[in-house]
Amino acid sequence: MSEPALTSVTTQGQVMTPEASRYLQRLCYHFSRKISVQYDSQQGEAQFPWGHCRLRADGDTLTFVCSADNAEALARVRHAIDAHVALFSRKNPMVVAWV
Repeated sequence: MSEPALTSVTTQGQVMTPEASRYLQRLCYHFSRKISVQYDSQQGEAQFPWGHCRLRADGDTLTFVCSADNAEALARVRHAIDAHVALFSRKNPMVVAWV
């Protein structure tokens, strides 16, 4: 996976789920229909027009490391992740715990 461009703000979030790998793959596949995404069953990288997000599935934890050039752009990346996690977990709602 390639390195993101140098950015000035970063945040990390996690979701606890026994299906971390499944959700990673579903999210990345969905994103890949509109943006550049590389992924496998354990890690992914999504390049949004306004920022970047790395995803990692470790056991029952799905981790997101998002970065962007500024706080406003980072908020857009976080919103995209939050909205799609909520969408894909409607039956058993999950929320990303951001640090």
